[in-house]
Amino acid sequence: EDPYGLGPNAGEMPKGGDNVQFTWKSAIFTTFVCGGVYWYYEYLRARKEAESRAVTRQERIGTPKLGGPFELVDRKGKPVTDKDFLGQYLLIYFGFTFCPDICPQEMEKQTRAVELIEASIGPVVTPVFISVDPARDTPEQVDDYCNEFHPRIAGLTGTPEQVKKVSRAYRVYFNEGIRNSDQDYLIDHSIIHYFVGKNGKFVDFFGKNMTAQEMADKMKITILEDREKAKQRKERRGVESAEDEE
Repeated sequence: EDPYGLGPNAGEMPKGGDNVQFTWKSAIFTTFVCGGVYWYYEYLRARKEAESRAVTRQERIGTPKLGGPFELVDRKGKPVTDKDFLGQYLLIYFGFTFCPDICPQEMEKQTRAVELIEASIGPVVTPVFISVDPARDTPEQVDDYCNEFHPRIAGLTGTPEQVKKVSRAYRVYFNEGIRNSDQDYLIDHSIIHYFVGKNGKFVDFFGKNMTAQEMADKMKITILEDREKAKQRKERRGVESAEDEE
């Protein structure tokens, strides 16, 4: 007699007695694990798509709402508006002719950036200087100042109200410093170049730390993209016209 009561068949699985309980538990566990992994995968995929849509949306609506209609006076004293520049890309800089150092440096950079574009794809960008010092920057003064820079530069000034309006449109900060006399003072102002499209709408801005080459490279990308879009529109119109003739 077996003192432990195990019997002769101890340790053996009865015939037909497969471990069904263990198999079902494993199957259920595996199903839950697989389901969890699949759910997590779908969650990550959905989140990535959402982030991608967010980036795309940011690219579409993330451009600051800068610029707008303006009325100013050119280097010859002739009234001009934003509509006079439609059809041209613009590189705009706000400054003042009595600026001792920063403005001349930035104007030289503006000139160089435009020259780089000219050498690459032609004279498609017009440099623009807008004075934030209407009290001293008469058309004659602006004309004389602009002669030192790009030959195609458009120099603009105006009344205090006109200058304030266009400055606000581009969110340009400027503030008159301490006056030593009526003609002896400096102006603290934003140091930014604004790139405007042929349709008159703001495209991009370039800060003080950006080089002329970097500015030209960014402008060139936009210009070439616009050209490609225009080419595709023309081709679509051509196809539509051919279909109409048929």
